[in-house]
Amino acid sequence: MSRFTQTKMTFIRKPLAIAIGIAAAQLSALTAAQGLEEIIVTSQKRAENLQEVPLSVATISGEKLESAGIENLGDLTLHMPNIHFTETGLSTQVRVRGIGSDNSQGFEQSVGMYLDGVYYGRAQLFRSPMMDMERAELLRGPQSTLFGKNSIAGALNLTSALPTHDFEARASVSQELEFNTTELNGMLSGGLSDNVQARLAIRHLTDDGYMYNSYLDADQPERTEDSARLSVTWQASDNLDIYVKAEQHTFETTGRAIEITQDEVLASSPYGLTYNEVLQGVLSRPGFESETDLIRQADTAEHSDNTINNFTFKADYALGEHTVTWITGLLDFSYNELCDCDFVPADIVPVELNEDYEQTSHEIRIASPMGETVEWLAGAFIQNYDQVFDDQINLAEGNVLADTYPVLTNTGIRRDFEQSSTAWALFGRATWSISDAWHLTLGARYTEETKDATKEVNAVSLITDEVLSDPAIGSTYMGVFLVENNTAFVGADGTTPLMHAGYDVKGSRDESAFTPLINVEYDISGDMMMYGSFTTGFKAGGFDPRSNRVGLFDFRAANPAAPAPPAEEENPLQYFEFDNETANAMELGMKNTLADGRLELNFALYHTTYEDLQISQFDGGVGFNVGNAKETVVQGLEVDGRWLVVDNLTAFYGFSFLDFEYKDFENGNCFAGQTPNTDSDGDTIADACDYTGKRGVYTPEMTFNFSLDYVHSLGNNIDFISVLDWQHVGAHQVHVNLDPSGEIDGYNMMGLRLGLESNNWSVGILGKNLLDEKVVTYTGNAPLSDSQFGTNTHYSFVRRPMTIALEATYKY
Repeated sequence: MSRFTQTKMTFIRKPLAIAIGIAAAQLSALTAAQGLEEIIVTSQKRAENLQEVPLSVATISGEKLESAGIENLGDLTLHMPNIHFTETGLSTQVRVRGIGSDNSQGFEQSVGMYLDGVYYGRAQLFRSPMMDMERAELLRGPQSTLFGKNSIAGALNLTSALPTHDFEARASVSQELEFNTTELNGMLSGGLSDNVQARLAIRHLTDDGYMYNSYLDADQPERTEDSARLSVTWQASDNLDIYVKAEQHTFETTGRAIEITQDEVLASSPYGLTYNEVLQGVLSRPGFESETDLIRQADTAEHSDNTINNFTFKADYALGEHTVTWITGLLDFSYNELCDCDFVPADIVPVELNEDYEQTSHEIRIASPMGETVEWLAGAFIQNYDQVFDDQINLAEGNVLADTYPVLTNTGIRRDFEQSSTAWALFGRATWSISDAWHLTLGARYTEETKDATKEVNAVSLITDEVLSDPAIGSTYMGVFLVENNTAFVGADGTTPLMHAGYDVKGSRDESAFTPLINVEYDISGDMMMYGSFTTGFKAGGFDPRSNRVGLFDFRAANPAAPAPPAEEENPLQYFEFDNETANAMELGMKNTLADGRLELNFALYHTTYEDLQISQFDGGVGFNVGNAKETVVQGLEVDGRWLVVDNLTAFYGFSFLDFEYKDFENGNCFAGQTPNTDSDGDTIADACDYTGKRGVYTPEMTFNFSLDYVHSLGNNIDFISVLDWQHVGAHQVHVNLDPSGEIDGYNMMGLRLGLESNNWSVGILGKNLLDEKVVTYTGNAPLSDSQFGTNTHYSFVRRPMTIALEATYKY
């Protein structure tokens, strides 16, 4: 064992020893209490006590989701360690233990999200609002056996609230004071007959925005969100229960929470000026400021309009003592966006984006009865989807680049991407109780998937919408935006062959994977359990809509007399296609229920090796290149639990230590000003940077969570309630290309809810980010700032500052 590894393992053991020591020291101080309520989860597709599940799981109940004001996944991640959420200029990202998916509409997400058993695998779906939930579960580490091929970093298992037999109604209103955020929620639930129940939940939110656009004199991002969900349960017979759900979410946004936060001159600058100075002094355009102060300058009326529809059918049939479950999900979403993707008050890179996605999935499984010597579950899964994505940069008259390069006036550069997929899987899992103390679980999943995709990049006329064929236009786009396209087979002179040229490709993939699991559990006593597991993960490869490079795919076909490219570039889809990734994960954990059921102390040590991790990084122009990092290792420690201090005071705590390292990643995109030191495409020219030995983005070494829930009776059926939440996140990198200036300091997020509650009403005040931390959640380079202006200019997403909201709820 190396000295480095020994130091890391020693560092992991210290927090564990401290946590156990603190817990033991507190046992004698506990006053009489009834014990913690049991938490039921479905992380293994059975209803089980959380303390009996042999894997690292964090969960939040529906009541906690409501009391903490959790509206979406961004809010949820503030209450769980070792999970990170961020929005970027082009996508939404969630990471668990430092692993997630970068900017590309071609990626399935490494953190699988499952809502009522239906897979939500696309980045845009992470923006869905959360309302009227039963609970949220986070499963850390690869979850390929039961949840599927792409849950290679973890899984979010979300459960909506079910209809009730008795009539219930709830209406609530929340009014945030500083940014005029209004949220309305309503719910009706009850029996329609002796064996049919229904539940209707609706939500409406408006938000004026927390960032000021001083150029347009407007608060941004302004949001409007509307959601509706109707669910019905039917006890069709003594053996058959049916659940049907239909829901729709629409969310519209004007503007973005993006501001320029850095503007520095590079040694390669042709002007020796900052980007702001170039705009004002050279181009005579409005300037901008580059401070993290929630003030932005953007000249485009940006918008993002999204619609998500879902229909879910679930049937549970009692076949003797066994249970057969069938789940069908129909899911679609669409969005159209206009992005001011230069992020400055000048018309430079306006981008229109559109996507339509349709998915159908079916899962059938059979489960043995609980409590047997051998418990087992087996099933089959099939999923189909179709995806259409396009984006277009428009250079109309008056655009800075159109004025600089007149040949581009009233033209655009357009990507058209289509992809379809069919995947099926067989899976099974069995637990053998060798004795009262020893339990052995074996599981496996076999998956096959086919994908087909096409992509074109064309220069088009903004007047006629026709594809252009003038090589001067195509080669100019290639030089300015680094975009290979179908009008750039030859240079601007019309005769000189271009080595990297054209962009009209198609591809097919057919891949399979076998992902086994083994888990050994030892029950030390009825309240203490240890487990060790080894599991594997698989995430399918695919095709990238966002890359602006295609390689040498038909250079020789267009130019038969030209010299052959290097052997390393024989693959015609080198930049269009990316490989599958795999994982091998080991975990050692322990779950303890102490002090007569009043204290829980759980921990997990993990080590996971990822091969060919899928990476997407900014190319310095207006695109992102997708590739695979050969080997990545993540390892660390997670500690969590609950403590019922007294009957009316409960503490929740969590801690994570994360060690992340790229073991072999030589083909990373360089940050602005960095000197390339590796050759990524075999043409003997250094064009990439070696990331080996570095940490990735969103990998804080330490994360702490702590929460206190307090209830005090005031008499007359009125309770005073208090919920305090705190999270500390250590320093980490937020720049996609690992620019050292993208390292942010650690920060603390604190929330507090105070209120009064009776049997049928409640009022309260909810504060979020009470320390008013200005937290940068994502940083990238302003498009063209490096390649055209010679500056290292950053744009950043900044989290919402302190908010105070008044709340009122009526229940019947």
